[in-house]
Amino acid sequence: MTTDQNNYLIHGYSATPTANWFPWLKTQLNIHLNQELNILTMPDTNHPNLEAWLGACERDIDSSDGITLIGHSLGCITALRFLEKQTIKNVNLILVSGFDDKIETLPELDGFTQQPLDIQQLLPKINQITVISARDDDIVPYRHTEKLARDLDAPFILMPHGQHFIDRDGTTKLPVVYDVFATFRKN
Repeated sequence: MTTDQNNYLIHGYSATPTANWFPWLKTQLNIHLNQELNILTMPDTNHPNLEAWLGACERDIDSSDGITLIGHSLGCITALRFLEKQTIKNVNLILVSGFDDKIETLPELDGFTQQPLDIQQLLPKINQITVISARDDDIVPYRHTEKLARDLDAPFILMPHGQHFIDRDGTTKLPVVYDVFATFRKN
C-alpha cells in the first residue's frame, strides 16, 4: 500500500497544528492506515481573516481530485469555502464542531459566514462526508453543527460528551474521527 499524501486538516480559531487531537490523529493515520496527514498552519489564528485563510489553503493543499479535508471548528467553514472555489471532485470531508452561520459568542468570525454557502456548488464535489459535534459543546453549540450537517445533507454524529474537542476539555485523542476516516478509506 502506498502512502496517500492528499489528506489535510484545517485547525480552528486560536489553534495550532500541535494542539488538541491533531498530532494524535496524524500518528494514528500513519501507523494504522499508512496515510499522511498534512496539518495546515493557518495565519494569525487569534485574528483570523477569511481571505488569508483561503490563501493558506490554496498554497498548501494539492487540489487534485480525491482529497480528504478534515476541519475543526473554524476550519470547517474554511474547508467548505476553499472547496467552493475549486474545480475538484470526489472530496471526502470530516467536519468537527463546525458551523455555517453566525455564532453569537464569536462575532469576530462573522466574516467567514457573511455569505451563505453555495450548497449546489459544493454537493457535486463531495464524495463522502460526516459531521461531528458534542451535545455539551460550549463554544459552537451543537445546534450550529447539526444545521451544517442538514445544509450539506450529511450524516451527523452527536457525541454525548466532549465539549469543543480541544485541549482545554482534555481532548488529545478523538477516535471517532479516526473511525470515520478509516470507513471512508474502505468505501
